[in-house]
Amino acid sequence: MGFPLLSCRTHSWKVPICIDTADQPVRDQAGFWQHVVSEAFGPLEMRAEDRADFPARITARTLGPVEVADVRAPAHVVSRAARRVTTDGSEQYKLCLLLRGSGVVEQSGREVEVFPGDLVLYDLTRPIRFTMEAHHLLALTMRQATLPVSPARVGMLTGTILASSRGPGRLAVSFLTALAADGSAAEGPSGPHLGEALVNLVTGAVQERLDGEPAANGAHAELLARIEEWIEGNLHRVDLTPAAVAEAHHISVRQLHRIFQEAGTTVAAHVRARRLDRCRRELAGGEPVGLIAARWGFPDPASFSRAFRRAYGSTPSHHRL
Repeated sequence: MGFPLLSCRTHSWKVPICIDTADQPVRDQAGFWQHVVSEAFGPLEMRAEDRADFPARITARTLGPVEVADVRAPAHVVSRAARRVTTDGSEQYKLCLLLRGSGVVEQSGREVEVFPGDLVLYDLTRPIRFTMEAHHLLALTMRQATLPVSPARVGMLTGTILASSRGPGRLAVSFLTALAADGSAAEGPSGPHLGEALVNLVTGAVQERLDGEPAANGAHAELLARIEEWIEGNLHRVDLTPAAVAEAHHISVRQLHRIFQEAGTTVAAHVRARRLDRCRRELAGGEPVGLIAARWGFPDPASFSRAFRRAYGSTPSHHRL
């Protein structure tokens, strides 16, 4: 059975492209939809509700630096296990604005319920699971390099509701809601400009979440960025403790914890997540799992395996298969 391609990763849609499962035999509709979303967003596994048909439709187009897709589908579950995750230099973020329906998104050890008006952020290079009721959503996909925020910092927000009740997050929701209501507004030469505006709004929303109140926490946000950069270069250190991090930046341990708390995480959780990410990337090679884990601060294989499974949904050995 041959299916047409729809790929956010390789294609640029100068005009809207629409794919509808109604064009397929009823028995093939669910399989066809799994193929469509896997082509668009990377390999995914899907489990649909017990029904013969699967009425779903996706309309997608390119707006300059972003891809926008209007998606309507019945209830189903899609997931990507760690072993299905690949990194090929074109890593992407995805944001979904739910317009109708509800669901649960799980990524990076976080689980969030989403309802109409929620804008959720996730990373297409990490394991993920969606449990969705019948829904209508607008999906925005962009390369990680398009967003002028370090992946380490954005990773603190994956699997969370991005938009707030005011500021850039709310503006991003309003913009996307209007775009969903009048897709024709994106046609013609204005499309790339709208895409650039979306990137700017998303950047503002991400910074708003990371920095908190800019006027009050601007200094902390700048210091946090320096600390995270320093941690990234010292992940191999056995003595990478909060005390060591605080000493390197001439602040107290208490102040260090407060800075990370304002960012919605902890020092230990950030270090663990970054070390696990380094391990995940190196598992594609042929080195023994134990050596990789020990190099990145996990001397005990059993505790490393448990931490890896919690973060990525599978054991290190299964991930490299």
